[in-house]
Amino acid sequence: MKSQLSPRELGEALGVSESSLKRWADDGLLAAARTAGGHRRISLGEAIRFAREQGIAVARPEMLGLVEAEAGAGTGEPALAEALRSGDERRARGQIEARYLAGWSVAEIADGPIAHALEEIGGRWQQGDNGIFCEHRATEICIRAVQQLRLLLPRPRADAPRAVGGAPAGDPYLLPTLLCGTVLAAEGWHDTNLGAETPDETLAEAARETDAALVWIAFAGTGDAERKTGFARHVARRAADAGASVVVGGRGWPAQAGNLPPNLHVGRTMGELAAFARGLARGRAGDRSEEEHTDG
Repeated sequence: MKSQLSPRELGEALGVSESSLKRWADDGLLAAARTAGGHRRISLGEAIRFAREQGIAVARPEMLGLVEAEAGAGTGEPALAEALRSGDERRARGQIEARYLAGWSVAEIADGPIAHALEEIGGRWQQGDNGIFCEHRATEICIRAVQQLRLLLPRPRADAPRAVGGAPAGDPYLLPTLLCGTVLAAEGWHDTNLGAETPDETLAEAARETDAALVWIAFAGTGDAERKTGFARHVARRAADAGASVVVGGRGWPAQAGNLPPNLHVGRTMGELAAFARGLARGRAGDRSEEEHTDG
């Protein structure tokens, strides 16, 4: 996968002229750095951001090093589940990358194709159709595909808000918390994913150490509902001292959980997490602007 592209290379990938790309760069629509020799170079993340925002289809994804996206193009909604069932990692990655290049948000990909495919494959457990093997393999393929997808995301601004999160102690699932971090990264946040089996004190301390505005907790495993809500309440109380909000969710979060601290919020989908993060970022940006105006 290429990390830097010349205007000629990007033009071939997008099916537009090199002169058009240079004009868009001069107009500030496309960020381009200059080499020591004065040649323009566009980062892969910036190239994909530009194509998505302008609605330009990637005509030749292989020019961007995205051979998997080429393999996944032109297929229907069930195709990801079919690829995961058969263990076809290249095609599965292609399904995910092709949707992102077509303008889908990371949250839409997570809530849609990925969630639907894993739910369908997970149902095979009850049918005794080699379901455990199939689901574990599918999950590992999804993890690698999401890690690859992260390489396509633009880098967050240096002053972007920070988030930290993980799966709670006793919860061994890696994919849900990886998706949470990737969704937030796609929204422009700096994210720190602590992974599975993260103790409550570790999450709370990480929020303080990273100056996080948001802490996520992905509950995917089964277990005692009271213990889960107690875990989340403890993290929220500690996070409040650092001025952070906490978002919990996942299939393992109890359906009924009352008396939550004011900084503890429930997100039922990745889309809700993304929306909460956008609102929180706008609020913090507004607060900074007001402070600067007052200081001035």
